[in-house]
Amino acid sequence: MEARDVIRPILVGLVAIGLVVLVIVLIVKALVGPPSAPSSQIDVTSYANTPNASVTLLVDGPTDIDQDHRQVKITVSATQNEIDVMQGYQGNVMANQSFSNNPAAFSAFLQTLKLMGFSKGTVSTTNYQGYCPTGDRYVYTFNNGEKNLFSYWSTSCGGQGTFGGNASQVLGQFRQQIPQSAFDQLTGDVSLGF
Repeated sequence: MEARDVIRPILVGLVAIGLVVLVIVLIVKALVGPPSAPSSQIDVTSYANTPNASVTLLVDGPTDIDQDHRQVKITVSATQNEIDVMQGYQGNVMANQSFSNNPAAFSAFLQTLKLMGFSKGTVSTTNYQGYCPTGDRYVYTFNNGEKNLFSYWSTSCGGQGTFGGNASQVLGQFRQQIPQSAFDQLTGDVSLGF
């Protein structure tokens, strides 16, 4: 018996086993379906005409005693832009002012935020409190009119948080939603990074 006669059946057997394995893999893949795509970002612009939809930026100042702690919250919707200046960790409102807005302006603002990556982030249960204690913490929230669809955060210390967009551009855009004179008057004694 020659070596060819022994090797030929072994090769045929290996090819047959390989084909059987391939068929099994294809059948399992067909039954399971294609791999799921990663969840996509929320398109905030699709909510431009949704009643009560809003975007919020909360700037939480350095960690210090309750009496000196400050926060500034800017909320923008299709009907109004609002700024709250708060004292303490319980968010006691010291000053508040609202300005009228309209759906066209809100739609343009949402498009700007979308281009700056406002809805990019990582879902996490990590609480932002305590991070960057000598700087500021920024919380970016989107509400569809019924509930918050996401809330991400970052810090002025850099490299911390769940927010994946361009923080400095987003901060600047929120700042531009409040008239300069009113912003300066309301936040004059608050040293937060905008």
